[in-house]
Amino acid sequence: MMQRIFYGVLRTYVWVGLHFYFRQLRVTGTQHIPKGAVLFAANHQNAFLDALLIVCSSKRYTHFLTRADIFRNSWVKKLLGLINLIPIYRIRDGWQSLGENQTTFDRCTDILLQGEALVIFPEGNHGWKRQLRPLSKGFTRALQGALEQQPQQPVHVVPVGINYTAHEPFRTSVHVVYGPNFMANEIYRPNDPASALALREHLTQRMQPLITHIPEQHYEPVYAALEATAPDYLDPIALNEQVARLIGSPAPTARLQPTPAVNFSYRLWRLVHFAPLLLWARIRSKIKDPVFAASVKFAFGIFAVPAWQGMLAIVLAVTIGPWPALLFFILLLVWTYSLPRA
Repeated sequence: MMQRIFYGVLRTYVWVGLHFYFRQLRVTGTQHIPKGAVLFAANHQNAFLDALLIVCSSKRYTHFLTRADIFRNSWVKKLLGLINLIPIYRIRDGWQSLGENQTTFDRCTDILLQGEALVIFPEGNHGWKRQLRPLSKGFTRALQGALEQQPQQPVHVVPVGINYTAHEPFRTSVHVVYGPNFMANEIYRPNDPASALALREHLTQRMQPLITHIPEQHYEPVYAALEATAPDYLDPIALNEQVARLIGSPAPTARLQPTPAVNFSYRLWRLVHFAPLLLWARIRSKIKDPVFAASVKFAFGIFAVPAWQGMLAIVLAVTIGPWPALLFFILLLVWTYSLPRA
């Protein structure tokens, strides 16, 4: 019970933080989210920020699989367990670690049999290319145990498309699209390679329309031509139609360079928030995988920025009075929420 309360409070706080982090956060298709056991299958472009968007926007009590190497620290492992993260081991974690995945998949079985929700990223890795990468062969193992033990219990799969206008900058926009669900029981049969392949192909066809998908063999010329048109990446339907037209005859237009609006208001905001920004610069310099940068920035920002703003308000409360300090704190929040793309 206490874990669910902690989870609910933290999810609400993160959901508010996401609205500050993104200039526009659009969610569509939530009517496709069923009750009971559900597997959310999403494209993966932005590390654990992808999972947070699903956890917060789906309104389900959700568990999700994530790379095991972030569980190495004992206190981090306990914290991640409180928010329903489950480690999944890969070959790069060592061959001996792969045996630990059986515990992970047993946990997935329990989650689905209890009628709860599980998030997976069936591509098996993350990347910034605007395409759906081939789905991994192993993602069906998350379903296998539940369908073996209770083959008649419905397990719904909900394809999810996450569409960022840009992947790392602060105050960009994102569109989370939930597609129509389908029952895994109707396609997948445990220990049947043919049905596993059929499920993978079916899910691929359901996921591709939910994101901008540029096939790998056409990627570079089509992406360059697409960028030259100042595309709206929040509208995957229109962009996929444009991609289809560009394949075979991409326009020879030079790629446009992005011109984010860094105005006086944003420069002044950075000056006021110099302390957390300096600390973030040190943290960012140590992140080797750029795909993790936005996720770490968000996790750092939703705690560091309000803490700094609260400290400034406390200083004002002591020197001037509580009411001016409260007004100042509210103005800082409104100012942050109204910032343009950084």
